[in-house]
Amino acid sequence: MSESTRFLETPNRQSVIAIIIILARFLKVVARQIWPLLVIMVINPTKSWFTIFYIVAIVAAAGSAIFSIWYYFKFYFYVKDGELIIEKGILEKTKLNIPFERIQTINFQQSILHQLFDVVGLEIDTAGSGKKELSITAVEKDKAELIRDYLIRQGATQTPVINDETSAELPAVKKEELLLKLSELDLLKVGVGQNHLRGAGLLFAALLGLWQFFEDIFGDKFLEDLYVMTGIQWENIGVVFLILAPILLIIAFFISLITTVLRYFNLRFYKTDIGFKVVAGLFTRKEQSAKMQKIQKMSWTTSPLKKIFDLFDLKLSQAASSAVTRQQSIYVPGCYEPHIDSVRAEYFPEEKEIGFESFKIDKRIVGRYLLYFGIAPGLGIFLLQLAWSGDFQWFWLIIIPVVWAASTLYYEKWRYHVSELGLRVEHGVIGKKFTLLKWYKVQSVRIRQGIYQRRKGLADIHFHTAAGTVYIPYIKVEDAYALKNFVLYKVETNRLKWM
Repeated sequence: MSESTRFLETPNRQSVIAIIIILARFLKVVARQIWPLLVIMVINPTKSWFTIFYIVAIVAAAGSAIFSIWYYFKFYFYVKDGELIIEKGILEKTKLNIPFERIQTINFQQSILHQLFDVVGLEIDTAGSGKKELSITAVEKDKAELIRDYLIRQGATQTPVINDETSAELPAVKKEELLLKLSELDLLKVGVGQNHLRGAGLLFAALLGLWQFFEDIFGDKFLEDLYVMTGIQWENIGVVFLILAPILLIIAFFISLITTVLRYFNLRFYKTDIGFKVVAGLFTRKEQSAKMQKIQKMSWTTSPLKKIFDLFDLKLSQAASSAVTRQQSIYVPGCYEPHIDSVRAEYFPEEKEIGFESFKIDKRIVGRYLLYFGIAPGLGIFLLQLAWSGDFQWFWLIIIPVVWAASTLYYEKWRYHVSELGLRVEHGVIGKKFTLLKWYKVQSVRIRQGIYQRRKGLADIHFHTAAGTVYIPYIKVEDAYALKNFVLYKVETNRLKWM
């Protein structure tokens, strides 16, 4: 072990700043639990409610402070015999031994408190785990960089390296090439191109939950007071939706825009000597890295709004534990086509040199989707409304032509392209998603058939990787089995390691 990382051989505590950060996190959790009590106190400001709130607040603050200090003094980390070891626990002591070769990703995170005291939080994920294996709350930045570089280099050897002679031969993890930096204008374009309908839906759901909360507290008087103030029949959900939908959409637009600016502020995307790295964030700055050999598949998406600006969102999915695969993926919004081409050339350098054969899925998928998602639910809701109220609630039938149009677009846009070395798929309804996969990354292949598919000789084929699944729906069953056999042959005869 080199002199600069010699400190890792002995048990280390976190930075003392960890006490403050742990305390802040614990108080945040407590605040989420007691906020209804604060709402009731504001609405009904009696002396008894103030007394209860102050007692709860004092007990929570004192308990949080004791917990934070105790946790800090019970947390140690160090390396020994080719493993990263962490010891922690307050009432029950826990010792985790993590072999270097199991470490998949090492990411930095900096909240405002981290940035204020120039410390970072480390998040380390490993293979074969269903949870985040290790999280170090706060370490001095220079030490954190030494820890990350050391663990990455040790993992790159696939064998433990613990002596001075061999560690001197390890490659440095310093070479970086800036591929993309989001300007203020690019950041604004990314914010405008977000899915604002989804945000409006979440706001509407949250508003309904808050509505129910106040109705439970005040009963029917709540709706009566609203009717007196507004003259609107708030019991009618349809009326409520028509009134609130435009307002919520506008609010969702600005929330998405602000959230995007905060999350991706000063985003920088690098190509390193071992893979890729992305750094972004204003109040919470995150730094995520991905080794090239750990990247299982890459995908890029666009939408009508993003297409106006010629923008794509890039996602590099790497092998990680099942619970954190999505969080550990490298996600880069606001890429232009040259950026996508550059990453494709790194992930799949042979892509442009080999031939791909293109195929479409079966058109009968339109009829199935129309039946399952259009005719059945539309007629079902229509008949239930007719039975309950006796009114002709025809507007529920609008779902049928909408689903038909969406299913037709889905069929028209689906393409899959097969080559000797990999697969490229593209699909979508309003937007479009592209996925690139190399065959030797596939861990298993599964063919699925529903009742209708078995009758019609159709099937779905799923390619499972350590970072998720790529699938092709509604192709001829004989083509599915031929493709399965071809891919399994390619996997078995390829000598490259999948990670």
